[in-house]
Amino acid sequence: MRHHHALKIPRWQKRWLYTGFALLLLSGLPWLLLHYGRDADALPTTGEAWLMRLHGLASMFCLLGLGMLTSSHLLPGWRLSGRMGWAQQRRTGLWVSVSLALCVLLAYGLSYMFPESLHAGAGWAHAGTAVMALSSWWRHRRLARRHVAANVAAARVQMPTRK
Repeated sequence: MRHHHALKIPRWQKRWLYTGFALLLLSGLPWLLLHYGRDADALPTTGEAWLMRLHGLASMFCLLGLGMLTSSHLLPGWRLSGRMGWAQQRRTGLWVSVSLALCVLLAYGLSYMFPESLHAGAGWAHAGTAVMALSSWWRHRRLARRHVAANVAAARVQMPTRK
């Protein structure tokens, strides 16, 4: 098997996604600490509001990047992984996609649909699916690197030597 460069994510797209997800992490974690670190009867701080605004902006940035990734990597990768027998790679990619979709749906619900009584549970579910997405992505990336390393090693073995 050889590595398919069509699935390689361009550097600019990686930077786009990494920047967006770093902003999500750097706005979401402090918000959790501020929001749940205060007394239950205390009013929200202005820092919480600004962190939520930044989190919302970063989410739009990430959604645009994920749309680009879907057309350039996810759909071709799904077809190729079926043909090449990369079941583990397909499985981890599916987990990344499903956990990100759940995270987006929970965020939408928190912003527009859920009553206040559901916000605490849905907020923790949103944070949990974000952790699940991150760990799934990490596994997916590690498997991809193993495929590339194995393909490079196999190509070296098959290369004819010059005399």
